[in-house]
Amino acid sequence: MASPFTTPSPVPLPSPPFHSIPNLSNLRDCALLPPSGLPITSTTKVRPGILFRSAEVSRLTAQDWDAVKRVGVGRVFDLRSAPEVEKAWNAVAEEGGKEEGGDGGKEMNRMMERVMGDVKREWVPVFEESDYSPERLAERYLKYMGEGTDGFVQAYHDILLHAGSSFRTILLYLSNIPPPSSSPSSSSSLSSASPPHGALIHCTAGKDRTGIFIAILLSYLGVSPTLIATEYNLTETGLAHVRDAIVERLMQSPGFKAYTQSLIQGRNISRDEIAAVLGKKDGEGKVEGDGKKEVGEQEKKAVEMGRQAALRMVGARKEVMIAALGMVEKEWGSAEGYLRKVCGLGDKELEGLRRALVLSQG
Repeated sequence: MASPFTTPSPVPLPSPPFHSIPNLSNLRDCALLPPSGLPITSTTKVRPGILFRSAEVSRLTAQDWDAVKRVGVGRVFDLRSAPEVEKAWNAVAEEGGKEEGGDGGKEMNRMMERVMGDVKREWVPVFEESDYSPERLAERYLKYMGEGTDGFVQAYHDILLHAGSSFRTILLYLSNIPPPSSSPSSSSSLSSASPPHGALIHCTAGKDRTGIFIAILLSYLGVSPTLIATEYNLTETGLAHVRDAIVERLMQSPGFKAYTQSLIQGRNISRDEIAAVLGKKDGEGKVEGDGKKEVGEQEKKAVEMGRQAALRMVGARKEVMIAALGMVEKEWGSAEGYLRKVCGLGDKELEGLRRALVLSQG
């Protein structure tokens, strides 16, 4: 089954900041916030052509990767965990008539190496395979489905606690990128004769793990929370063309069906109930109410409430990121505090990030 995050042909999106490339959703340059880029101060802004984000890249062809390289990407950082990588590989293998099974991660790596050319990929999973147990998945379901911001903030806090090593790898790469040239003709990027240095960071949707990484980095550079939240919210535009397919898939999943059934019954579902459904093998554990032909008003209301929960899961609301940045300040004092305490960066690496990513405006 094809991923809902990929499309065979490019979907026109506002450019800048988006780049429309086949089989790749939500690809954008984080520094190119319309209309004039991402300002830090009145005289500085985030350097374009270096910091990119997107949804998953499993289905890109060699021609697609050539297009990615042309926009300035030289290194790809994949934040997905082993179960996600294996699931993506199995879907690609099934579509290509290949046999599933084996080590999906290794197969995916070999396949990616064949088509990526000289664009390099680093796999930096935020979560371990054990974090994809039914119990942990159920916890995430409940956090992301909530109506307020608290659930997302808790989920992002969890990501940040697990992501120190993964984020450090990306940050060290960025901190070693040559600074902008002092030449007016190439003040924002490297010489066209040099290989691309841009970093593409992605998870599955390019929304949560990717989103909080970008937010932490931009906050450290001095971008205002309001502008960081505006950049984060662009994911809703980047995924708009696949949103309905994602929501439909979510609503057909066993966990969501159990959630909807609890709404019909007028009660709150527990983590253990969702985990029990998620832990069953395919074909087991049919949720009560599946296949019911006549749908009453209560059922219609419950289904719509479930749909709204699914929309929240795929959304990127500004208030969520504002609240998440407040959590970072409360927990670590600042984004810099997080980078030092959790990612282990020192003065040299932090200064390197500023040299590489901050551009003076003449």
